[in-house]
Amino acid sequence: MRRLCQSSAWILIAFVAVFSSCSRSQSAALSNSASAAPSSETTFRSLDLAYEKPAVVGATVRASAAGLPPGKTVDLAWGTVTGGWVIDDYYHFGGKKYSETTNTLGQFPVDASGRLDARFAIPEDYGGVHEIIALIDGKAVAQNGINVTQTFELSPKSGPIGTLIELKVKGLGWRTMESTWVVNWDNHATGWVSAVTTRGSAVARFRATGPVGDHIIKLYTGYQGQSYLNYEQAPNAELPRPQFRFHTTPGGTAREAYAEPYQPQVIPKTELELANAKITLSPTQGVVGTRTRLRGEGFPPDTSLRLIWETSAGSRVAVSGFAPQENVIAQVKVASDGRIDWPVTIPQDLGGLHGLALRRGDDLLGRAFFVIETSIVSITPASGPAGTPVTIHLNGVGWTEYDNIYVATYDDAYMGYACGFNSQGDVVIHFTATGEPGEHLIDFYPGIYEGPPKEPQQLYRLPQLTYADDHPGNKIPALRFTFKVMPSL
Repeated sequence: MRRLCQSSAWILIAFVAVFSSCSRSQSAALSNSASAAPSSETTFRSLDLAYEKPAVVGATVRASAAGLPPGKTVDLAWGTVTGGWVIDDYYHFGGKKYSETTNTLGQFPVDASGRLDARFAIPEDYGGVHEIIALIDGKAVAQNGINVTQTFELSPKSGPIGTLIELKVKGLGWRTMESTWVVNWDNHATGWVSAVTTRGSAVARFRATGPVGDHIIKLYTGYQGQSYLNYEQAPNAELPRPQFRFHTTPGGTAREAYAEPYQPQVIPKTELELANAKITLSPTQGVVGTRTRLRGEGFPPDTSLRLIWETSAGSRVAVSGFAPQENVIAQVKVASDGRIDWPVTIPQDLGGLHGLALRRGDDLLGRAFFVIETSIVSITPASGPAGTPVTIHLNGVGWTEYDNIYVATYDDAYMGYACGFNSQGDVVIHFTATGEPGEHLIDFYPGIYEGPPKEPQQLYRLPQLTYADDHPGNKIPALRFTFKVMPSL
């Protein structure tokens, strides 16, 4: 850590404390300014920062310093980190990892009297303490720090049962105690909020439930996904814990069952072992039963090739574990001109990435890829008196450590989770309807099955409300259901 001027000494204690949670393998200095440490000949000046407190994303900061070389240009650097969720070998979830870096805030002139007077906006970035370093000719001449505070915005503030509520967050931290917030609806834990890979900004989504009237939405810190209730006595008591009021209005009818739009998934490039051959699959993403088409050229004419569906089978609980599995689903005929045009119906299987391989004997000639989306088969029944047994049936639930579970809430209160690996993506959930007559909401959110073995596990297997922006790996959607409790006869 570079020496701080006396007027900035207060920031040193906080800065050292928060960065001590970093991996010890990280560089001791910011990567892009490691060479900017002042030499013994450098006169280190005070960098004064003026801004409205608390400091939030987008706020204007005035940076000033005196006694600098007249006519020079100052580069202002913003100390931050890069990184996020870690995924290995497609299926393995490795937690979080960051490394230190700097970003430029701009270049500013030193006037004839040797004074710097610069203004910049706080970047959309992680919250917490950030270094601000003034450099001239690549050498640090002044520095200070700023502590960016989190902000929360709720929209809308009223609507009927089933209204989709968006909680926009900015400035969530990357450090442990600033990285996770928990949403409570009427004192029931709904799910957790994060912005691990999205540089502190994300949108949490959940639905308004009944009865008609006002409902309290409270956000608590809780780095393991549980609300820290006596936060006033916490070591991080200065962090915001906002509270909102949502008014559920009469009227309107929530949709019975639907999956939110599935984001396009990353599809690997096709693989070919034949010179000048080509292969395409279209579409490359869809639900179980999707009809896709495999086309190719440059294959051995008038031959029959095995079409292999590649998947995984087993579970993480059984002693035998799981392993890759190949299933022959067709014998593909190659035309006399070496072309392939073959329809393929996607089989019932796990959600996520699968290979479609063409083999002649044991030799691989080509491989394309398809992503199975999670889909809703049914909710039965969709109405009945309190005490009615209800069944929800899903297809295409995933198998990786980050998308093989869905976590359920009932009227915005945590209910439990369902896993799809052992049943090859086919998931059936049974529960009993409760509550007063009217519409009741069942929401399935993406979760994370487990984290690194040396890491506490309480955060995982809980609803992640920022699933659309910040879920690790595949951005799988939420699934929404409505059950109507009828008056008892």
